[in-house]
Amino acid sequence: MLGRAPDNILLWYGLTSGPGNVAWYTTSGSSGAMSASMTFNPLWGNYSVMIGPFKPGQWVQWVYWDTTTNTWLHCSTNLVAPGTTVECTPNGNFAIQDVYSPLIFVNATYSRYVYLVGQNATVYVLFNNEYGQTLTVNITLYIGNYVINYYNVTIAPGYSTIPLNFTVNMPQGIYTPFLAVYGLGTVLTQASLPNLYVLNTTGKPPISLVIVWNMHQPLYIEPNGTWEQAWTLLHTCHDFLWNGTWVGAYELQAMLINEYNVSVTIDFTPVLLYQWETILTEKSFPYSPVWPSPSQLNVNLTQCIEAINYTVNLYRELAQEGKVEILTVPFYHPLQPIIYDNGWSSDLLAQIIMGEEMTREVFGVNATGAWTPEMAFNIGLVHLYNETGIGFTVLDTQAFLPYVTVVSGTPTPYGSIIVEDSTGEQLIVLFRDTDLSNAFAFSYFSQSPQVTARELIHYLARIYMNNPGAVVVVALDGENPLIFNPTTGPADLQAIYQVLSEYQGTWFITQTASEAIETHKPVAVVTNLPETSWALNLNNWNNGYPGKTEIWYSLALAREYLVAFTKAVGAQISPVVPLPFNTTPNSTNPIYTLWNYLYIAEGSDWTWQTGPPNYGPAWFKQQALSYTDAIINTINGWLQQVRLVKYVDVNNVVVLQIYNGLNYTLYLTLVVSNGTYAIAKSVVLKPPQHDHNTCNRYRKRNHCPTILASQRERAR
Repeated sequence: MLGRAPDNILLWYGLTSGPGNVAWYTTSGSSGAMSASMTFNPLWGNYSVMIGPFKPGQWVQWVYWDTTTNTWLHCSTNLVAPGTTVECTPNGNFAIQDVYSPLIFVNATYSRYVYLVGQNATVYVLFNNEYGQTLTVNITLYIGNYVINYYNVTIAPGYSTIPLNFTVNMPQGIYTPFLAVYGLGTVLTQASLPNLYVLNTTGKPPISLVIVWNMHQPLYIEPNGTWEQAWTLLHTCHDFLWNGTWVGAYELQAMLINEYNVSVTIDFTPVLLYQWETILTEKSFPYSPVWPSPSQLNVNLTQCIEAINYTVNLYRELAQEGKVEILTVPFYHPLQPIIYDNGWSSDLLAQIIMGEEMTREVFGVNATGAWTPEMAFNIGLVHLYNETGIGFTVLDTQAFLPYVTVVSGTPTPYGSIIVEDSTGEQLIVLFRDTDLSNAFAFSYFSQSPQVTARELIHYLARIYMNNPGAVVVVALDGENPLIFNPTTGPADLQAIYQVLSEYQGTWFITQTASEAIETHKPVAVVTNLPETSWALNLNNWNNGYPGKTEIWYSLALAREYLVAFTKAVGAQISPVVPLPFNTTPNSTNPIYTLWNYLYIAEGSDWTWQTGPPNYGPAWFKQQALSYTDAIINTINGWLQQVRLVKYVDVNNVVVLQIYNGLNYTLYLTLVVSNGTYAIAKSVVLKPPQHDHNTCNRYRKRNHCPTILASQRERAR
C-alpha cells in the first residue's frame, strides 16, 4: 500500500530520456516537473489520473505528493509488482517507458494460400493509423533468412491496407514472417504474420485427393406404404435457400460439382434411390397423420418431385462425364459384421446384389466399388465382395491400420492397400485420412468459407511436403455437414469445390476412387483386419442396451420364421428381391415381400438411433419392429390355413387328413407321436387347386411306431 486514503494526492511527473536520467527532483520542486491531481475511488479504494499523450518510447518518471500530510511518496522495490514494466530510479522516482504506438497492426492476408518457389506473392497488411495524419514509414519483412525492405511507405489516417510484394525465393517450408514498421524515430509496431506456405514441385508427383461422399436415408415407409417421415423429400428439395431458391443437400451437391472442375466419388444407398424412384413413380407422398403434411412444412410437393428428378438426372450426367464415380452399397445399409457373425451372410450377399442392380437401374453404371456401411468391416466381407464383383471399398485409418498384420510393403493411409483373407482372396481398400475427414465432418462446414478454404489447402500442402504422390482420401456422410449447418454449410461446400478447382494441377489433383487406384500401385498387402467400424467399435449398434437387444432378437426370430417357411415352400433362402417402384415396400410375391421386410429390418439405422450413445427418436426402434412383427404375424396367419381336418386310428394305422389352404405346395416333415414314440416323415402338401387332402398312415405295433406306407392320398 502507498498513501493514506482519502488524502489529497498529486502526481508529480517529468519526461526523461531513460529510467536513470534525472531531469528534475520532485521534492525540491525543480523546474520541468508537472503535477496532476488524482481522483480517489471509494468503491475500489484506489487513485487514478490520466496524463499525456507522449511520443512512442518516451520515458516518464513520477512520485506522489500527499498534500494532506505534506508527504512525498517515493518508489521502493516492495511497491513494484513482479512482472510489471515499472522501475525504481536511483533517486527514488517511479519510471516507465511509454510503449503506445499510434500505428496499430490489425491483420494480414496473402494473395494465395500456398505459393510455389519462384512465384510472385503479395501480403496485404491492415493497419490502423491513429496518429491523425499520414505517416511515412519504412517496413522490414523477415521470412526465414530473407529480409525484404520497403521504404517511404505512406499510411493514411484510419484503416489502410498496404500491399507488400515479394518473390518467393525461399526453400519449401512453412514460414512465420515477421513485420517491423519504423517511423517517428522509433519502432511503431511489429507483428508476426500468418504462416506462409511454400512448395517446391520440381521432380515431384502431385498428390491425389479422393473425396467420397456417403448419401444415405433409411426407409421411412411403413409396410402399408405410408410415409412416416419426410426426410428423403426434404433433404432433396427443402434444406436451405440457395440463390433465393429452396434446395436440399443432395441437390446442392450435384449443382456445385457440376459448376466446378472437381472429381468426386459418391455412393447413394439403394434404399435412398428406392425412395426417390418411388416418389417419381407414384408422383405423390402418402404421409402418415403422425407427420406434418408437405403443406404444413411449407414444402411444395410438385417442386420437390421436380427437384428429385433433376437431382437424379444431373448425377447420372455427371457419372457419364466422369466427374462423379458412383459406388454401390448393400441395399438397406446393414451393419455387416454383426449380420455376418449371426450366420446371415447370405442376406448380405443378396443385399449387395440388390444394391448393384438398383445402382445400375437408376444411374446406368456397373459399380466396381462399394461403400461399407459405417465402415464396419470384418475379414469375411472380402469373400462376399469378391463374389459380387466389388473390387474396392473405403475404411477408416485410425480404426483399422494400426491393428493389421502386414504381409508385405509399408501400410500408409496415403496409398491403396490390398487386404487379403485367409484363403488368399483380395480386396483393395482406400483408407481415409481420419483427421481430414473429421475436419470435413465437424469443422469445415461450421465456419467462414475463407477459413475453410485456407485450412483445407494448408492441410493438403503439409501432406505434399512429406508425401508427394500420396493418395489422400476424405470420406464421410455427404448430407449431414450441410443439414447440421444450414446457415454456413452451403457456402462452405462451395468454397471447398471452388478452392480445389482453383489450386489443383501442379501439386495436387482431384480424382475418383477408381482413377486413384488405377494410377497408383498398392503400397502394401495386409491381413487380419479387426472387426470394428469408424467409431472404433460396434457399440453404437450393439452394446447390451435392452432396446438394441430387442431389435436384434426380433430380427433373429423373424428370420427363423421366414427361413423355415421359405424352406417349407421350396423357395430360395435370402433371395434377390425384385422391387417395383409402384408397390413400395412390397415385392412381386408374398415370399419376396417378407424377405424384403427382413432386409429392411437389418438396416443399421434402427439400432444406431435406439438408446445410448445416440438416443434417437423412439420411431426408429418402432420401425424395425414393425417389419419384424409383420413377418412373424404374416407367417403365423398363413400357418392358420394349414390344419388337421381329422384323423382315423384303425388297426394300428393312423390316417391323417390335412388341409393346405395356401397357394404354395408345402414340403414338411410330419411328426406323429403317442407320447412315448414318434415317427417323422417327409410329406408334400399341395395347394387347394391341386389336392385338398393328404393322408398319411402309420401302424402302431407293440407300441413301436413303424411306417406302413410312405404316403396315401385320398380325394376329399
